Amino acid sequence: MRRPKAPTGRIPAMPGNKKKVAAASGRSSSYTVPGPGQTDHDVLEARARAWAGRPVLRAVYAAYFQKMVECMTVRDADASRPHGLVLELGGGAGHFRDSYPKAVVTDLVPSRHIDMAVDAMRLPFPDTSVDNIVLHDVLHHLPYPLVFLAEAARVLTPGGRVVMIEPYISAVSGVCYRLAHPEPVDMKAQLFPPAGETNVQDPVAVRGAGAFASNQAVPTLLFYKYAADLARRCPQLSIIRRDVHSIIMYPLSGGFSKPVLLPQFAMPAARKMEDWMSPLAPWMGFRMLVVLEKTGDRTGSH
Repeated sequence: MRRPKAPTGRIPAMPGNKKKVAAASGRSSSYTVPGPGQTDHDVLEARARAWAGRPVLRAVYAAYFQKMVECMTVRDADASRPHGLVLELGGGAGHFRDSYPKAVVTDLVPSRHIDMAVDAMRLPFPDTSVDNIVLHDVLHHLPYPLVFLAEAARVLTPGGRVVMIEPYISAVSGVCYRLAHPEPVDMKAQLFPPAGETNVQDPVAVRGAGAFASNQAVPTLLFYKYAADLARRCPQLSIIRRDVHSIIMYPLSGGFSKPVLLPQFAMPAARKMEDWMSPLAPWMGFRMLVVLEKTGDRTGSH
């Protein structure tokens, strides 16, 4: 399957991204949501600068990306593109490409880091044309996550997969996210229309507006609390893997903006501690890996 070509010249802004696109130039440098005088594009550039200077964070994310690659459908192990067409949504500053150079990297916010600007809720790809869709910290930014999943089911080939790593709200992480992270955590958010109502738009799942609106609770709600409702709403997509992880290394990495509490020399010991503590992940984990597979012929799948 041929790789979609990135548009030449200026990449147009997509619906929902009404902020002016501008280069960062001495403005406040928020790494998560736009601060005063900062655009969506500025946030991505701030993230790119932080990424370059945070080796512990890069190591943590590299492990995440490796897990994601291992979970993708394999179409032909001997081909030059064994995973078929791999589409990354919400690619931001392009970090996943470091681990998987053949991905088609997209984001709602146009930037130098991506191949094309794409709205995850209106995917510009034909039916059954994509083999794998990968997302890292994206689902909890989508106003209508169920609309995205319907789009994913449409464009995926039979046996194709959605592979994502998202925040997980545990007893420990919920407190930390609420106190030390600018993105909201709303465990009471409604993701489905009221029971019995038809032809009604889904409730908005996130708080705020624009590309960085968010609700870190969405993945936990969707894949745990409302998993049965999700199965009824999206019968073409089955949850085949759902792992909670990241008890120590991720929070100690400091993310993109907090102090780094894990020195590089201590990372091997932290990995061993992480493995030893893994049974406690449902109560202490900060992250979740979710893999959805489209029903159909799985011939050639991994």
